[in-house]
Amino acid sequence: MNEVEFAYRVRQALNEGMERLDYRVSLRLENARRTALARQRVAVQAPIWVPALRHASAGGACVEEVSDSRLAWIHRLGVIVPLLALAIGFVGIYRWHEDEAIAEHANLDLAVLLDDTPIDTYADRGFGELMRAEKGI
Repeated sequence: MNEVEFAYRVRQALNEGMERLDYRVSLRLENARRTALARQRVAVQAPIWVPALRHASAGGACVEEVSDSRLAWIHRLGVIVPLLALAIGFVGIYRWHEDEAIAEHANLDLAVLLDDTPIDTYADRGFGELMRAEKGI
């Protein structure tokens, strides 16, 4: 016998037994059932509020409030790892920008040393400013 058949038989036995009950008893049972269902609906429909930046666990308690949890360190990593990645990204972008600036200045110096630059470049005011900035004059 499977679960569905068993549930069907139990339901039928309860319905047959209810027909033999007194009217007052069946009315009290019906009122008790309605009251229980009303309480259950209220409990299910009530929202559960979780403060910002906290994750609710299956039991309803916040992960940060459970100090004995073995997985509490994973929650802390959830904040540390993105900050660490952001810091590494900023350092990487800064280093890349500096490498590009050094390469640009090296190409300019090489062009001046090889005398591949046109005469107009030396006459340009920006070139003189660049050379003074590099020498620190």
